[in-house]
Amino acid sequence: MIELIVTAVALALAAAGVGSAVRQRRVTERVRAKARRQAAEHEERLAQEKRSSRERVDEARRESVNVARAAVRAFATSTVQRASKLSSSISAGVRRHVSDEAYATLVEIDHVAQQMLLTASGYAVLAGDRLSRRWPTTRLTDLVRSAMGRVEGYQRVKHPDMEEISVESRAVEAVIHALAVLLDNALRYSPPNSTVHVSLEHGAKAAILVVDDAGLRMEDERLTWAHEVMSGEHRADITRLGAYPQTGLRVAALLADEYGFRVDVQAPNIYGGTRAVLVLPNDLLTTAPQPQQPAGRTVTQAPPEPPAPKGPEPTTASGLKVRKRAARPAPAARPAPAPAPVTPGTPEVAAAWMAGSRLGRETPQTDPSTEEGH
Repeated sequence: MIELIVTAVALALAAAGVGSAVRQRRVTERVRAKARRQAAEHEERLAQEKRSSRERVDEARRESVNVARAAVRAFATSTVQRASKLSSSISAGVRRHVSDEAYATLVEIDHVAQQMLLTASGYAVLAGDRLSRRWPTTRLTDLVRSAMGRVEGYQRVKHPDMEEISVESRAVEAVIHALAVLLDNALRYSPPNSTVHVSLEHGAKAAILVVDDAGLRMEDERLTWAHEVMSGEHRADITRLGAYPQTGLRVAALLADEYGFRVDVQAPNIYGGTRAVLVLPNDLLTTAPQPQQPAGRTVTQAPPEPPAPKGPEPTTASGLKVRKRAARPAPAARPAPAPAPVTPGTPEVAAAWMAGSRLGRETPQTDPSTEEGH
């Protein structure tokens, strides 16, 4: 009997212990579940705070970028307008003084004004503005000469005649600006006694302007960066240009993307330097119209008129002959210069790019802030 009582007590104690362990496990699971819910809620609150912080930072970043762009755009646009007026005035002076001592000085001043325009226009493009100068349809030869007139050391650039290929009016200024950037890089990074060559190649659906220099080839790291800029993979905003901003290739890439042509760089070239290419698709090209004579009409040269018969010479009231002032001989027309290779330092080079860039300066400027985009 006693053994039965002891066994029953033991079983009861064991059952009570099992029930306590089960209750303890349940309580533990509830505590753990509550802790997990609290941790999840905490993580969600942290994630929400992070998203909110990022949004506030992004908004502040956008505002700062917009403010910087607006400031740069206002400054650059003002500089472009003033430099354009200065260039137009100088160009008129060059035409008036083409045969006297002021010509060389005016050409030099105009060259500096064109470089100012190149720099200011580049910053305007980076700030989201559009190019304001308007051109008619322009031959590639004149386009290259105009680009030469915007860079320092243009006397070292050699180029052939580009046949009769022309660029459509809407893209002329963008192509000139991009080509000037490529020429500027080639001249800056090549020896001062070397020549930069511009050539034309024909593709199946494009014309390719090639710029070759004999300087040090672009380093691989820099070449990779240039390819990223040209392809659009690397487009730093205007607030991240650094203390020594290099804007040329960035501006060329933006213009190429907007106007539908392509710019790229390669190294090394045949001279051991760097080659830059500007690919112009056929939809930007045309043929310069040639002046045509109306059908059915022939031009005949009128025979020279016979000299008028001499009458009695006029006299004064006292019978003295009236003395006439001898007529000044008309200035002899300047013969057209024979085509010659572009030699560094010759006046023919200055005259070439002045003629090539005159069309753009004679075209009225427009206000970039109100001009419709292409």
